[in-house]
Amino acid sequence: MKPRHTTDWFVPVHSIGDIAAPRIGRLPDGRRVGIAFTSLANLRIASGGRQEWMRLTEEALRETLAPLGVTRIQLDPVLVDLQPAYPAEPALVH
Repeated sequence: MKPRHTTDWFVPVHSIGDIAAPRIGRLPDGRRVGIAFTSLANLRIASGGRQEWMRLTEEALRETLAPLGVTRIQLDPVLVDLQPAYPAEPALVH
């Protein structure tokens, strides 16, 4: 898919040490969705001043989300329920 946007996006991330993973959100029907913002101000309004972030192109974000099966990116959402793209700790199976 050819990117539609040519400017970098501000992408909320969850970092552990030197590793950062984009945060994802959930649609009302439960599907996961990538989150990105066109400006740092928009990210701060939706996520708060302490949210970590990185700048990514649309193509780079899509490539990062593809292995997770996330194909939709919500640009400049107003209310964000953020989750790490990868769990911080491995899940325990009993």
